[in-house]
Amino acid sequence: MSTATPVWVEIDAGAIAHNLDVVRGAVGDATRLCGVVKADAYGHGIPTVLPILTAASIDIIGITSNAEADEARRLGFSGRIIRLRAALRDEIEDGGPLDIEEWVGGGEHARVVTAAARALGRPIRVHVSLNSTGLSRDGMDWDDPQSQPHLRRIAASPELAVVGVSSHFPCEDADDVRVGALAFRDQAGAAERVMGAPRGRFEKHCATSYAALTVPESRMDMVRIGAALYGDTSAAVPELRPAMRLVSRIAAINPYPAGSTVGYDRAARLVRAGRLGVVPVGYADGYPRALGGRAEVLVHGTLAPVVDRLAMNSLVVDLTEVPSAGVGDEVVLYGRQGSAEIRSEDIERASGTIAAGAYTAWARLNPRVVVNVPAREAVAAR
Repeated sequence: MSTATPVWVEIDAGAIAHNLDVVRGAVGDATRLCGVVKADAYGHGIPTVLPILTAASIDIIGITSNAEADEARRLGFSGRIIRLRAALRDEIEDGGPLDIEEWVGGGEHARVVTAAARALGRPIRVHVSLNSTGLSRDGMDWDDPQSQPHLRRIAASPELAVVGVSSHFPCEDADDVRVGALAFRDQAGAAERVMGAPRGRFEKHCATSYAALTVPESRMDMVRIGAALYGDTSAAVPELRPAMRLVSRIAAINPYPAGSTVGYDRAARLVRAGRLGVVPVGYADGYPRALGGRAEVLVHGTLAPVVDRLAMNSLVVDLTEVPSAGVGDEVVLYGRQGSAEIRSEDIERASGTIAAGAYTAWARLNPRVVVNVPAREAVAAR
């Protein structure tokens, strides 16, 4: 990394390959695996992740935007691409040349997809979403009296080629997932009958990382694996390794006497003399301002508290307990340094919000450096 760069995101490609092997070992070879690369592979970079998936013979990926699908096709991916949300009509039409399988988010949305298919002049392969799990976002509710008529119209439409029936879980709780998975299995089978399809004709899929790794009943025909690929899931799988670090360096260090106030609004006051360091990372770099005064960073493998309320492009850490720290030394704001680690749960506890909301932004705002690229993925990327 150039010494002119004050903050960067480091991606461990080897960790992603390792995590994929762990997931495959856990779910078995009989279940299809869809590698989820939405949000630029959760900030890890589609150009980094796609060769890893390809080298492992994963031929289904999940996206949400046309830009993600376009990048995958430009990188040479010829497999199936599934959009994992309901799309607008113009999105569907613009994405037509990319051969995206669309997520049908209800009966009214089916009409939108149908109109797009007519404009494209060909059928669109679709996955019909059911609200079996109680997410109540974009799936048809089985108790709605219009659900079965909607399903019959979808099945009768020459513009819609149904290839799957899908759902999504609202909670990462094993009991909740188990109940939802069983309800989905029953409703998906009933939906097949309503649509006049032979049993087992449609792909049934509802499991994302937590469900697939925690509740075997949720796996069905396919699992959609995103978070676990990147080592960030609440599933109890200790073999998974986080693949991202947010890294900077100490720009300046100064001693200050007890009683000194620190940062904007004098948000902190030193109760003892301290040695404070400036790190050139702020909320404009995607580091949430809510972490000010609550988070910790790693310096020389030791936790150092973030003292101030954060500025746009800098923050202040207390280095009093890290006397060996010097200007230019590495600071890890997320991820591992030696045997110590700032984990997603640490970010979430300090900020009060989901860590993915931060780390999916970091790579959009800061340079990304890929390390530890396995030989097989390097070959696949060429």
